[in-house]
Amino acid sequence: QVWDHPASPFVYGFLGDVNLFHGRAHEGEVQLEGIKIQAPEHGQAQDAKAMAYVRPHDLQVQRYVAGAQGLVVTLTRALVIGPIARLELTPLETNQAVDNTQDNLVEAQLPAQEFRDLGVQEGDTLVVTPRRAKVFIEEAAGV
Repeated sequence: QVWDHPASPFVYGFLGDVNLFHGRAHEGEVQLEGIKIQAPEHGQAQDAKAMAYVRPHDLQVQRYVAGAQGLVVTLTRALVIGPIARLELTPLETNQAVDNTQDNLVEAQLPAQEFRDLGVQEGDTLVVTPRRAKVFIEEAAGV
């Protein structure tokens, strides 16, 4: 229960690696840099400051193509450890929406075979989108 439905941003971050994105919530939808997330639990929010927490394994990673929806990143480092590939990704532009402690890095994890099938290497441009996110809005803001 605590892992799947953390009660606060502190609990979410305390339980392991997480990517934090800042944006705005409005009537059940959160706009982040290049990403739109549905958040029906915040249907009453009116242009409220929002934080979206996404665990590394909940990010979908794809090759970048023009017009792709999502956060455009550069693959900075890839580590394949057994069945898992851990990716360190840097947003292409200075991005105020991403707030990670390691110089604006976004961390993603995917099965090693999926990484191999992508056929990407360090320096390639990719796009990431969350499969699942936990959204919190600023206390008493915009509701």
